[in-house]
Amino acid sequence: MARLVATLACCSSAMALAPVPGLAAKVAAAPARAVAPAPFQKDFSRPMSIPEEGIAAAVDVMRSGRLFRYCATSAETSQVAMAEKEFAEMVNQKYALGVNSCSSAIMLALMAVGVEPGDQVITNGFTFTALPSTIMRLGAEPVLVEATSSWTMDLDDLETKMAAFPDAKVLLLSHMRGKVVDMDRVVEMCEKHGVTLVEDCAHACGVTWRGKQLGYHAKVTAYSTQSDKVINSGEGGFITTDDDEIAAKVIYLSGCYERRYGKHAVRPDDELCEAAMAEMPNLSTRMNEVTAAVMRPLIKNLPERVVKYNERYASVVEILQTQADGLIVVPDQDERVGGVGDHLNFRLEGVDDEQNALFRQTCISMGVPVSWFQSTVNARWHVNWRKYGAPEFDLPNTDAMLRYAYDLKMPPYFDDADFPHLAEVIAYSANYAVGNAEDP
Repeated sequence: MARLVATLACCSSAMALAPVPGLAAKVAAAPARAVAPAPFQKDFSRPMSIPEEGIAAAVDVMRSGRLFRYCATSAETSQVAMAEKEFAEMVNQKYALGVNSCSSAIMLALMAVGVEPGDQVITNGFTFTALPSTIMRLGAEPVLVEATSSWTMDLDDLETKMAAFPDAKVLLLSHMRGKVVDMDRVVEMCEKHGVTLVEDCAHACGVTWRGKQLGYHAKVTAYSTQSDKVINSGEGGFITTDDDEIAAKVIYLSGCYERRYGKHAVRPDDELCEAAMAEMPNLSTRMNEVTAAVMRPLIKNLPERVVKYNERYASVVEILQTQADGLIVVPDQDERVGGVGDHLNFRLEGVDDEQNALFRQTCISMGVPVSWFQSTVNARWHVNWRKYGAPEFDLPNTDAMLRYAYDLKMPPYFDDADFPHLAEVIAYSANYAVGNAEDP
């Protein structure tokens, strides 16, 4: 009996130690659960610093007391006039006019192409609130167009809206976060329907189409130099155009008066300026000399900074694709576009609302303040525009795209190593939200 017990015990031990067929392969094939990276500690809220050259120039302006652009003794001694000249050269357009914000630039651009109260203006359903707000400020009505999964205007829906609103003769096209639609097709559609194109390049300084700075397809274009953009002047913007008559109009709409057009380094002939002086209202949206002084070095060094932005952006996308493949989708650009990676945009795939909320909570708690596009306070979601009276449009594709979509600044003052780190936090948070990661 004792021998039988011993034999059974021996067999039992052998069975416990013997490998179960296929078990090792199953264990090896099981995906490893993500481990939390260290929390990210740096501040995303600080804009880029002003180069010393710009600080010195601004101090010189303040010492001189000549803060008002028309107090300069000449165009050549005006910081604004020189910034306009340099910006026009950078974007390869004939004229550039500095104003106090991109919203002002958009407003003057729309006025210059003839938008009047009661008009309909076609624009993006996914863009910043300033676009519908500015259209409505002029007493016009925004007509909103769907967005695609690439975060650009849906040109099939644009065709539908152009046909449905034949009285709309202006398209205000926003390149939201530097994502660019098929511009060749846009131009064809505008020509077909007799629509004037105005481009909002607030997010597209440095972005190219077929190797040229974006904005050249439009009759007139608006740019931003607000602090979250790639040129930081605090607040500011430019209007650019190759049209002589429009250039004269916006010079006077912006706040030029009497014969101060002589203090513009890039301007049309005197005859056109004289006509605009007599016909245009003065809306006092001028750029001041300090604003121009701080931004001029950033205009000059933008090309080299674009290279750095894009290197860092690529390092982030690589991490997201390797550590959260299938969970995080970063929108692709058209091959004809040269992008600028100053913001990261992405959406979560295969999650529900609860997992989306957990992702956001985890990411923010670990120091990466992703911004959800369907927040009830996000200024880029068309549903929130309705609160101030913007017209309601049913945009199901836009809403589906934004439901789990996010936005994040890529601060230029971070170190190179910070970008893979913040990407690891985002990837981990996505994995944690769906149960594929250890607790933080």
